[in-house]
Amino acid sequence: MEATNTSIAPIYDLLITERGDVIADAAHAAEQTRLKAADTLDFRLADNGKDHAT
Repeated sequence: MEATNTSIAPIYDLLITERGDVIADAAHAAEQTRLKAADTLDFRLADNGKDHAT
């Protein structure tokens, strides 16, 4: 994951270079979790409501 632009905080830039951008990684993981949960909890019918005449 790419580091965020923090030109006014050189110490933070150094930490990102050494350890990675933990905040950006956490935000990415949260978004992936949100998408997975939304997909898992989607109760809409797969056939978009077509009638099942039997």
